[in-house]
Amino acid sequence: MGRRLFATPSGIAFWVGLVALVAGIVVALTAPTASFGWFAYAPLSDYAFVAGTNSVQRAVGQLLAVAGAVVAAFAAGRLSVRRRS
Repeated sequence: MGRRLFATPSGIAFWVGLVALVAGIVVALTAPTASFGWFAYAPLSDYAFVAGTNSVQRAVGQLLAVAGAVVAAFAAGRLSVRRRS
């Protein structure tokens, strides 16, 4: 059964989705944290502080994780209802 799971497009999509999900989680968790406190005070920083902004790395990680979860769930659904020969 192990080789048959990679032989179908749904099987490949399932594993690609799982890899994208894990990669998205890793990217989101390794993103730098937002700086709060004294350095967020506008005269001491180089730019204006806008509350609630995420880094680009965190946003891309979240998007990649959601896309991977959707692809893996769709492929798992297709794999669960396919005909057995």
